[in-house]
Amino acid sequence: MDDTNQSAVEKTVCEFISKNPAVKSNLVDVSMTLAELNVDSLEKLSIGMDLEDEYSIEFTDEEIEGFVTVTDVIKSVESGLAAKAASAANPELTEPVPKELLQENTPENHHSA
Repeated sequence: MDDTNQSAVEKTVCEFISKNPAVKSNLVDVSMTLAELNVDSLEKLSIGMDLEDEYSIEFTDEEIEGFVTVTDVIKSVESGLAAKAASAANPELTEPVPKELLQENTPENHHSA
């Protein structure tokens, strides 16, 4: 693959996969399947955890189990990064409001003595 057309995420994912001890190829292309690269379910978990650490994102176990191709991994990282950016832009959507604050501002809690 021509490196000039590769995104930073693609390069990083391909690099992480190629550095995995189970992978017997130095050339990892986005069109390859993980099975072609000798990546089993345990190796998928390892790669997934490494990418979570690298990008400060989280995958569900189901997402990691669903990795079939290198492209699947890239799309999941990109999706995780997009979700992270969205939550950073709108932190009120990701942090629950404590019950005490909700109760203090409800009309029934403002009694006149």
